[in-house]
Amino acid sequence: RKNDSYCSSLMDEIASRCSIDEAMPFNMAVYSEVLDVPSAWLEEAYLKCRRAFERLDTSVCIIDRSSPLWCSDIKGVRYLYLKGDAGLLATPSISVVGTRSPSPRGVELAKEAVDSLGESGFTITSGLAMGIDGIAHIQALAKEIHTIGVIGTSVCDVYPKQHERLQTLVAQYGLLVSQFAPSRVVQRYYFMQRNLLMSQISRGSLVVEDRDGGGGVQQAQYSIDQGKKVFVLRETMDNRTFLWPRRLKDPVVVSSPKALGNVVKRTLQMERAFAKTTDTPEASLRRTQSNGRAPKRVSDIVSGKKELDSSIQPELF
Repeated sequence: RKNDSYCSSLMDEIASRCSIDEAMPFNMAVYSEVLDVPSAWLEEAYLKCRRAFERLDTSVCIIDRSSPLWCSDIKGVRYLYLKGDAGLLATPSISVVGTRSPSPRGVELAKEAVDSLGESGFTITSGLAMGIDGIAHIQALAKEIHTIGVIGTSVCDVYPKQHERLQTLVAQYGLLVSQFAPSRVVQRYYFMQRNLLMSQISRGSLVVEDRDGGGGVQQAQYSIDQGKKVFVLRETMDNRTFLWPRRLKDPVVVSSPKALGNVVKRTLQMERAFAKTTDTPEASLRRTQSNGRAPKRVSDIVSGKKELDSSIQPELF
């Protein structure tokens, strides 16, 4: 099993030798040579993948590193499959993640955190999993806060099945993001890759509640490895039933979820101010360009901004 970075290098070599805009059968000999597999096997795989890709509807947008929406922090991913408002990728977002089985207090904290982040102008990014992820998306939708759902399947598939309607609503009123082609067979490790992608898209991550070694904790480590901030609520930090909050490197501890939005905004502003003092002229220009307004979606320009259905309520899920 080869990773995406390895496969990307092979595709780059193929692109240097033929047009990848042409269907594979027209250049089968090149693909067979570079990939070192028989042409007959490639032809069979091509037909299988083509059928899988035919499940994509016209609302799905596929972007690569050449897109102005591509975040420079995204590594090891060749394509993103987007369904919904692609412009949300250009907005400042914070990941809200945590356990699949939150306590009643954890549910409260997640909702209050989403409200605070939304009031401060942040987009809510999460992974559409059961528990804290789902609560974050539901609260964002109910309060008309922008939300991005990053999933561990293709945009044609749903996991968990209980979130089929929620995934549809996120795509309709926010943005659904996947790095996985419709031809991929879902593997367990895809969900950790989803957490990595979430950390790359977001300016920082909040772990509301999680067990030691959970997916949210792993995402916090991904953020730290990238030099991004991890935010932890004081209640979580003081909870002695797990160890991970006190093992994180330099987390930003927030006194209450209602203060979260302002704390995140101040923290990121301080980081930008420090970065400007050490920037080269080229880096300063890139930062200015990346802080521009998010582009409107085409449907908004044509027909006006789509309003969120006011009947959406958290108890419906």
